Amino acid sequence: MKILERKKYYIPLLIVTISLFGIAIAYAALSQNLNVTVAKVTQNALSWDVALVAGTVNATVEGTSDTGRSCGTATVTATSISVANTTLSKPEDGCVYKFQVKNNGGINAKLNSITPTKPTSTTCTTASGGNMVCGNITYKVTTDATGNTLVTTSNASITAGATKDLYLVVRYTGSNVNSTEVSQSSAKFTLVYGQE
Repeated sequence: MKILERKKYYIPLLIVTISLFGIAIAYAALSQNLNVTVAKVTQNALSWDVALVAGTVNATVEGTSDTGRSCGTATVTATSISVANTTLSKPEDGCVYKFQVKNNGGINAKLNSITPTKPTSTTCTTASGGNMVCGNITYKVTTDATGNTLVTTSNASITAGATKDLYLVVRYTGSNVNSTEVSQSSAKFTLVYGQE
């Protein structure tokens, strides 16, 4: 009697197991592929051409003229600015040169870095980004003619086809005058533009 009762239990369990297996097979057989196709992607040809606007630049002169102060003319090529010999003799003497960077290409450009190179024969207390203070002379690259806003990687971007005005500012900022002539040579800033 007990053997027959056990068989009764096994048969229903076997039926349930077979039924579950059948359901699993039924679900696995249902599927659908959905295809997303891109017909064509064209990469238009774009040019990269960021350069200085060539020409000759005369400085805006600051200070008084009775101390031998003079601002040399800046000669601008596509890749460089060369300022001729300049004389700044006392506090408030200065020269401000406006120059332009033009993005002639089809890609927006951003300033990746600006690196100063110290002038020779002079100790510089500051030489970072667009600012150098060397002896009595301060050199700056700015976005304004007053020399208040230094050029940085966040404020010198140029969209394709646009022109950006920048300024080289050289001022006598020391509080003392020299009893003998002192010269500083070859101060330089390197601006590196890259794709935005």
